[in-house]
Amino acid sequence: MTLFLALGSEERTVRDGESLTFGRDADWVVDADNRYLHRVLGCFVDHAGVWFLQNLGRFVTLWIDDADSTSRVEVASGEQSPVAFRDFTVWFTAGPDEYRISGSLSEPTPLQLGPAAVSDTEEFGLGVLNQEQRALVLVLAEGRLRGDPEWERHLPTNREVAHRLGWSITKFNRKLDYLCRRLAEAGVGGVAGDAADLAVHRRQVLVEHVVTRRLVVPGDLDDLPPRRTDEEPPDAPVP
Repeated sequence: MTLFLALGSEERTVRDGESLTFGRDADWVVDADNRYLHRVLGCFVDHAGVWFLQNLGRFVTLWIDDADSTSRVEVASGEQSPVAFRDFTVWFTAGPDEYRISGSLSEPTPLQLGPAAVSDTEEFGLGVLNQEQRALVLVLAEGRLRGDPEWERHLPTNREVAHRLGWSITKFNRKLDYLCRRLAEAGVGGVAGDAADLAVHRRQVLVEHVVTRRLVVPGDLDDLPPRRTDEEPPDAPVP
């Protein structure tokens, strides 16, 4: 079975028994100038007539989206997943940049992924959020949950989220740092780092993770704290 791949105007064809790595310095060079991108991030490999996507990176999560439905498969660091969609997109983020590799199979795969396969990593990441964590991610994820196609551009700042929650910025940062640390320890890539661009990126990864894992759903928007019209509170000590 032949695998056809494209990234922008560049196309690749991978045939039975072959493999193709991709990354900053791999068989397929994705973006040699992005220092946040792994040298070898992933690999497409054929095994017994089935194509697999392997995540060889340490901090970046790969996603496989079905072109014909809303099905999505998460491939965490160190994991692999069969490519069971005839037409699909593999996408990932590294630093501030997002990359999308479109692909198709020359014939239907012998495997079929149903709803159970999409959730077969149910233990990946945190399974439960406490009340404050849930409030925090709801405010961050509001645009994503409402279907805003440009939600990443409209992501509220830390100070805006803290103000809406009635928290000091110190409390917000502490809660966000703790949540991201817990997620990193649970195997979620892209939520660690202190640089300014990584700080924005980790909030995007956090939102995508909690929405994809259905830790928050559109129905939860009714629980959003109302928007406040008063001035932002001073950075008072955390109670």
